[in-house]
Amino acid sequence: MALIATHVVLALVLFRLVNWIGEHATDFGYASTTLFEEPNESLALNFFIRALAPAVFMVALSAATVAAGHADLRVGIYWIAIYYYALRAIYILAMNMHRLVSWPRLVFHSGVGLAAAWLVYQSLILPNRSLLPNLDTAGNELWLAIFAFLYAAANKVTVSGGPGNRRRNAFIQRSYDRAELLCGALINERISDDKLQLIIYAILIYEDYCRPPSMRTLERLCFWKPERTTGVMQVASSTALTDEESVKLGTKKLSASWQIYADESLYKRTLSTISDYNKDSNYSNRVLEVMEILAKRTAPRFRPAYNAIME
Repeated sequence: MALIATHVVLALVLFRLVNWIGEHATDFGYASTTLFEEPNESLALNFFIRALAPAVFMVALSAATVAAGHADLRVGIYWIAIYYYALRAIYILAMNMHRLVSWPRLVFHSGVGLAAAWLVYQSLILPNRSLLPNLDTAGNELWLAIFAFLYAAANKVTVSGGPGNRRRNAFIQRSYDRAELLCGALINERISDDKLQLIIYAILIYEDYCRPPSMRTLERLCFWKPERTTGVMQVASSTALTDEESVKLGTKKLSASWQIYADESLYKRTLSTISDYNKDSNYSNRVLEVMEILAKRTAPRFRPAYNAIME
């Protein structure tokens, strides 16, 4: 049982490490699973990071255990790769990102990654020998493979990410359709200004993306906090809010801000209203991106309102 727990923890470490590498490799074409990912990606970079990272991690870990005189710890280390891909799939589903992911590519990367990890495990890890580089045999195949991995991670060859753009547009389309079905009547009876409605729907969709249902359920269980944000629109309250209650309070808060800044230009008024809702420096930019996709691709009725704001 302890060995299983150790492998799961190491898989979590690998998961965090790969995500950290990905966050710092976006300039080189790494395509992360987000609503705002850049349209260009490096096929080689993404393949090597997602498919070969577990094998490289296992080799490095095994080298450390053998060098430390605990070679027995390398037995069963292959399970780290299995747990890693299972954790990645669970995370995608729990964070409501399953519609933003190319599942055929995910399955392909996982299959190649598991095969590579098994090959490394059988050929390099199980044999009881040191895996640390030997200066007398510096050209051995193991370290050439690792150097090849690092080289591929630094390449800048990019390709157009059209399918990713379509998935993101479709994600916002489905989010808007669901929001309109569940909250449309509530919003329409309180707000008649299309420009403010556009802001409300954009914030609702963005907050729903940042806090999917699974996370909102956990937030409602934090009863010991005197005040917390709950519900689909993440409104602060002393009690746990349902999604409908949060939409009511969120709409009321945005409407009040919209009236306060009535004398400002439409664009500045929009930014001020969004900033009042969440003062994070990047929040307004993200909401504006959602507004643009809504107006131009998924909800054409908002196109005139968006154009008026952006003039």
